[in-house]
Amino acid sequence: MIRFKHFIEEEITEQYIDELIESLEWEDIIDLYDTEDLILEDISSTERIKMGQKMRSRKTLLALARKVKLKRAAAMNILTRRSKSAARKMVMKKMLKGRSKSDLSAAEKNSIEARTSKVLSMMKNLPQKLLPKIRDIEKKRLRGGGK
Repeated sequence: MIRFKHFIEEEITEQYIDELIESLEWEDIIDLYDTEDLILEDISSTERIKMGQKMRSRKTLLALARKVKLKRAAAMNILTRRSKSAARKMVMKKMLKGRSKSDLSAAEKNSIEARTSKVLSMMKNLPQKLLPKIRDIEKKRLRGGGK
């Protein structure tokens, strides 16, 4: 069992961040394309359930819109949003230490979300560091070399 003191002892270094950025590939950010317009951070579990029901009812329309969007290059504000999401995902992966987020209880998820937000507020340059790599992946995807 992972205890809280293990999270406190482990630090995220600049070298670790640089290694993660260099290892980033299309498969790591593909899920950012599905939910790029959704911010699910500060909503309750009942709101998440309602949103899930709404998304399931609109899945064919969303799939069609996603297909059209994937044929075009993304605007800079969307790339910035994706880099912020990728930064959150990277920090979250580090906090989970190999566990699945779906296996955690609601209290553990809230705790990890809070710690992730705290780390990201201290490391404000992480999304900016990720942006060139996200842009390169986007260019590669549009050329056909990313899939």
